Amino acid sequence: MRGLVAKTVKAAIPMGRHAIDASWRPPAMAQAWQAPAPLEGIRFAAANRLCVNLYYQNKYRLIEAYSLRRTQEGNILLYALRHETNEWRAYRVDRIQGIEITETPFVPKHEVELTPAGPLSIPSLTRRSGGYDDFRPSIHRSISKKQSFGPTYVIECPYCSKKFNRKKNNTRLNPHKDKSGYPCSGRNGYLVDTKY
Repeated sequence: MRGLVAKTVKAAIPMGRHAIDASWRPPAMAQAWQAPAPLEGIRFAAANRLCVNLYYQNKYRLIEAYSLRRTQEGNILLYALRHETNEWRAYRVDRIQGIEITETPFVPKHEVELTPAGPLSIPSLTRRSGGYDDFRPSIHRSISKKQSFGPTYVIECPYCSKKFNRKKNNTRLNPHKDKSGYPCSGRNGYLVDTKY
């Protein structure tokens, strides 16, 4: 089996009934567009191959985030796979009510286009007879309006006194370093503040 190279099949993302704007590309950082959704968190999860618990239209969905597109009507869509069913879904960014980055990893079934650094090439779509879409490069545009979702909980480590902001009221701490840069053994913190 010498010389055998395993190739990952990256199927095209099916865009369904949406007509996509071929001239749009998001900036490298979502804060630049002041988007009304926590897109930096979604990009972080996608880059680290972690599932996102998406709060969308009053329901939670566990998703694998892959791509952003803009429709010809101007709506920004997040394309993702439902983790449990492997079904492609498009979520309008303006209808995302909140997110939680989980510790559930996923193996990409398509190229993850949401990366935390560098310019993104957001491809346009063309229909093929097989029902899937081809990708072509598109152009940059920005959006306005920034919004925060829900309270922020401030958790403090009892060992190193370092403070962490959380969107969920969970006092479990990830491995971290103290203020001097050395590994801290604290894994359970305590709530010191809630910011609204």
